[in-house]
Amino acid sequence: MTDLLTAPAVPVAAGARAGSGRAMLALARVESVRLLRHPFTLAALALFLLPWIYGLLTGSAGDFPVLHEATVDLQLLGLFALGSGALMTANLAMLRGQRHHTEELDATLVLPRPWRAGAVLLALLPYALLITLVLGVRLGELALRPGAVGRPDPAELLLTPAVAVLFGAVGVLVAVALRSALWGPLILMALLSGVLAASIAGAEGALWVLRLTPITPDLNQYSVPRSLVDRTPGWHLLYVLGLLAVAAGAALARSGGRRLLVPLVVVAALTAGAGAAQFRGDPALDRRRADVTRDPAAVETCRQLGEVQYCAIGEFERWIPAWDEVVRGVLRPVPSIAGPPLVVRQRIWLTGRPANGGGAYAGDARQDEDRLRVWSAADAAAGHPGAVLVGSAWRSDADAATLAANVAHRVLTGAALTTQMPICGSRGALLVWLVGQATPGTAKGLRMLDEQSSGALAFPDMSLLTSTMVPDREATPALALLSRPASEVAAVVRRNWGELADPATSLERFGDLLGVAVPAAPPAEERTVCGAA
Repeated sequence: MTDLLTAPAVPVAAGARAGSGRAMLALARVESVRLLRHPFTLAALALFLLPWIYGLLTGSAGDFPVLHEATVDLQLLGLFALGSGALMTANLAMLRGQRHHTEELDATLVLPRPWRAGAVLLALLPYALLITLVLGVRLGELALRPGAVGRPDPAELLLTPAVAVLFGAVGVLVAVALRSALWGPLILMALLSGVLAASIAGAEGALWVLRLTPITPDLNQYSVPRSLVDRTPGWHLLYVLGLLAVAAGAALARSGGRRLLVPLVVVAALTAGAGAAQFRGDPALDRRRADVTRDPAAVETCRQLGEVQYCAIGEFERWIPAWDEVVRGVLRPVPSIAGPPLVVRQRIWLTGRPANGGGAYAGDARQDEDRLRVWSAADAAAGHPGAVLVGSAWRSDADAATLAANVAHRVLTGAALTTQMPICGSRGALLVWLVGQATPGTAKGLRMLDEQSSGALAFPDMSLLTSTMVPDREATPALALLSRPASEVAAVVRRNWGELADPATSLERFGDLLGVAVPAAPPAEERTVCGAA
């Protein structure tokens, strides 16, 4: 025994590190199983999947997803649901010894505290793999829908699991730094509130704030072709991975890890560089976006279906059959079309758009009319005079009703939409009826828009900030006509088309010809100011 006590020490540091590494991996496997079956994790996954399941069960899921936008749309829910679950489970796992009053026993274990923190951090990786698998299945299901367009960006796809692991690393850092289970929920609420505040600030015009959040900022707020997207997903993913490395390194250092200060400083500098790289502009892309806003001829594909020509931008060409179904429905009871041959031309407003969604909805009616006239002149110069506007909003029956209204406006007036003044008289009522009878989808969309409107039935295209409007007085008899057989009303419309489409024909005459009651005219001072249509 004396010889044993007095014998010189044998270096075992390398062996100890190897043993600690194996023990850390074994503990990580155990912690990963605990994390995946934790109630917080299960609740987070259920919350993330709930909108998808609800859409499938109710049939409310749209058939025209834009895949590179859907990937971004899932990130916000992923941050709130999956990120919250990761932070809470990792925080509680790291505080297990304190919560169960076994810290003294843990101190006697062979595995040091920094290695235990590393095991909890590694346990987050299977959770990230599960999230990636769920996202792949979700996007695969979207890609199989008839009108799916675009392609997801790999960096944007990987961002959601990266954000979840980042939140988990923050949970570990909070546990080792503050050592109280009360801090986890408080830090989580602070992070979520910060992201929400940044989203609000971005909507108000402070777009740079969005670039500093963990999720990819969608600066467009509407769908654009993949080639014209102005996001920087690669740099943003590197920025988030850098934040993850900083949080994980800080957690290891705070729990007792050595020689981590210099790597942390280097990683923090690289993270700041990746974050700054997001703000570098691309002049060539900016010029392309401005050119497409002015005239999309360089990136559009035109297709002739019957007597109607359709021009779509980029991958949105797949939506032409759906547009054609609506247009055919509007034209079915129409005996003749005024003006030049009918063209439906897609436009996307990429530059010069108000950051806060202004335009006609912010009292800038003169600016909107000037913009519409410029677009109309560009259409004529491109060989598409009087083209019907269609934007990149095509996800609901309300969008179909808006296209139907724009087509009906073109059919009735023979000109493109260049004013957002309400359409009154017989023309206004006839426009509403043409929309409602076009397809079952436009009928549903018409009812939706009618419930949302007040004073005038509006058909807005939020991607272009345009709107075709009909006062409620004109819309009322047209809505009543939709309860009658469409073929019966269509026969009357065809016989009296010239008079019904005449801008001088009054609403009372519309009621007489079609045998429908018309609301009494309001006093002169309360009457709606109508457009030339």
